[in-house]
Order: sequence, then structure tokens, then C-alpha cells
Amino acid sequence: MTPLSRVALIDDDPDIREIARFALADLGGLEVRAWGDARRFLADLAAWPPQIVLLDLEMPGMDGWETVAALRAHPSAERPAVVLMSGRVEAAAAEEGIAGRIAKPFDPLALAETLRALWARYAAEAGE
Repeated sequence: MTPLSRVALIDDDPDIREIARFALADLGGLEVRAWGDARRFLADLAAWPPQIVLLDLEMPGMDGWETVAALRAHPSAERPAVVLMSGRVEAAAAEEGIAGRIAKPFDPLALAETLRALWARYAAEAGE
């Protein structure tokens, strides 16, 4: 199994982006790129394919579910795992192709290990 190294973070809240980026990159040692807008992320996807997309569900413009649909339809050969983040647990119900969910507020000290565990399960199920 390829270890987790590349995480895309999409959240419209700049404070959440900074806390998550710090938790994943500075504390967790992962390569992280963050976007406040899903459309910009999708435009950059081919140039920087992540292993996991950590995705806020409730965003203006293109919400999390619309982003998941666009990601699945993207012409890129890469299909990253998607981990949903939401302050409403019921909004992040399990769906096929979703590697997991993280409730907001999240524990910054545990975020990287949580993503690594979700990645390990996702990669094992995908036969990676």
C-alpha cells in the first residue's frame, strides 16, 4: 500500500483551512494544498492529483455533493479518496465512493492520523 502523502483540502472558511493545513502539514508531515473554492480545485486537479480530498459539505457556489459529482466526472485518470467534513453529522451520511467523514469541529492533533487510517482502509478496499 502506498502511504498517504498528498491531501487536498477544500473549505470556504479560511480559519478551518489554516487549522487543518497546520494539523496535516506541520504536525502530520503531509503535503497539503488548500482551496477555498471547489471550482478552483477542480481546475488544478490534473496538475496536482491528491490521494485524499478533505471536502467541506456546506460551501457557497459549488457545495460538497456537487464537488463529489464533478470529481467523479473529471477526465483525470486519478480517483482520489473523498473524506467529507461537516458540522452536521447527518449531512455526511455514508455514500458509495466516500472514504469517510470527519465531524466539525475536528481535533487538530488527531486529524492526520484519522486521515491516514481512512486512507489505509480505502486503499485496502481498492486493492492498492
